[in-house]
Amino acid sequence: MKQFLLTPIFFFLLSSGLIIANENVSDEKISEISQRLESYNTDSLIERRDFLISYQESGGANEGAPTVAAAAASPEFDSKGVAAGSAAERSLEISIIEAMLVALGIVILDNVTEDSTTPPDTVFPVITILGDNPATVELGSSYTDAGATSDGGETVSTSGSVDTNTVGSYDITYSATDAAGNTSTATRIVNVVDTTAPVVTLTGAATVTVELGGTYTELGATATDASGTVTVVTSGTVDTGTVGSYTVTYSSTDASGNVGTATRTVNVVDTTAPVITSSDTFVADENQTAIGTVTATDLQTVTFTVSGTELQITSGGVLTFVTAPDYETKSVYTATVTATDASSNSTTQDITVNVNDVGGIDDDPGTGTGTSTSTGTGTGTGTGT
Repeated sequence: MKQFLLTPIFFFLLSSGLIIANENVSDEKISEISQRLESYNTDSLIERRDFLISYQESGGANEGAPTVAAAAASPEFDSKGVAAGSAAERSLEISIIEAMLVALGIVILDNVTEDSTTPPDTVFPVITILGDNPATVELGSSYTDAGATSDGGETVSTSGSVDTNTVGSYDITYSATDAAGNTSTATRIVNVVDTTAPVVTLTGAATVTVELGGTYTELGATATDASGTVTVVTSGTVDTGTVGSYTVTYSSTDASGNVGTATRTVNVVDTTAPVITSSDTFVADENQTAIGTVTATDLQTVTFTVSGTELQITSGGVLTFVTAPDYETKSVYTATVTATDASSNSTTQDITVNVNDVGGIDDDPGTGTGTSTSTGTGTGTGTGT
């Protein structure tokens, strides 16, 4: 069987995708067409293409005229006497011719071929994005696009939108088309981020005072955030049974993990003075120092003091004489007792100490004297001058 080899130019055009082989045309015919066209110059290729297109548009009149001699009277043959061939052959040949013309820099517009020394415009516009890319915008704020320009002055159109109320990544696309129909695009990424913590607002005062032993009522707090509804978590305790300063913390976390906080100071300050519960009058025997105990009530520990130099008192309230009293010398003592709690709240009470006489009017054996009392009756007679 005879082998038909493809010509170098046909093989190049076929392998590059500029033409597609037609399975309805034999290898022998393909070899014949490609070899013949390789001998054509540019004008001959244009003329042959125009002939084939005109023949197809005429409906293939007289298709199949038998001899070259009939070429002058039949539109089936071109000026060189080459037949138009079958429909499949014409289609393949036109594609080969057009591929060769394009390779030679010939612009083909519809059915018109134009020899041009200027190659077709295949340079795409260059788009320059203005501003940051990617761009970052805070959640809840406004976004103003910086736009883009084209190196050839072409109009740049913009598509895409940015929802600044929703965290996410958005695309803004810019496109520009030149006079030759070349279109370029460029994309800006806009990231909507949330870096702002919720704003926590206290309900009520930032500093609260509670009396020792009283009741603390939590007032709470509220929070707002650009991401939407957020909750508030409260931490910290207040011991109203112990004087001190306590901190209550309120925190709120948004969907992006930003944490906002606020604090309230709660002062438990004892402003109530102790109440003295013992009598203001004491009785003590002479010749000894013990008197009695002063008592008081308070939520904190109470310490006692006494005025003057004759009496003394312990911090726990035990009252005594500094020196054992002598009834005959002094039988009544007065002083002022002060009760003070741990918060320096104090109260006072004037007290009286009455001294008992023990063993009679003069019970001091060191004096060497004594007294007695007796009664008696009698009669007597006397003479006087």
